[in-house]
Amino acid sequence: MMNYYGYDMMGGWGIFMMIILVILIVIIVYAVMKLVQGGNNSATSQSSRDEALEILNQRYVKGEISDEEYQQKKKILKS
Repeated sequence: MMNYYGYDMMGGWGIFMMIILVILIVIIVYAVMKLVQGGNNSATSQSSRDEALEILNQRYVKGEISDEEYQQKKKILKS
């Protein structure tokens, strides 16, 4: 309901409160999505690096790659 000054009963705070509500909903949705996805990708990343390093070591031992190539790829995986 509009009063004499053209504002609703909340005195212009209605839009501000709606923006805050939308921001809170977005934060909650983001948090729930992170929880559903597991939230901890660093452990997955570390295990995949370890697996890649193991494969690299196996290829080096079998003689599929040279010393130089092994050192380059190992340096990349460690960083």
